[in-house]
Amino acid sequence: MWAAVAGSVISNNTEYEMAVSIHDSVYSTDFASMTIPYVKGNSEKNSKEIEQYVLQTLRKFSIEHLCKFLGAGVTVSLLKEVRLVPQSHRFFFLTR
Repeated sequence: MWAAVAGSVISNNTEYEMAVSIHDSVYSTDFASMTIPYVKGNSEKNSKEIEQYVLQTLRKFSIEHLCKFLGAGVTVSLLKEVRLVPQSHRFFFLTR
């Protein structure tokens, strides 16, 4: 399975809208979105909440459908908002 992840600041910089789309390279099979609190200037807190939402969504789908993810596309605006995680923690969700 593959994932697409996007996010954007909304509501006068007070919330962050997240969206995750899951597909099998041909058809979109699932979609989830959520609005999380956003604190302008607190990139560490924002990054952690965004990361938790994305990993939770992918883990849940993986467990429910007995599948693994081969990769994910992430929008540039989301990459600018989230700090990169250390190499040792990447794809951690696949092993849990």
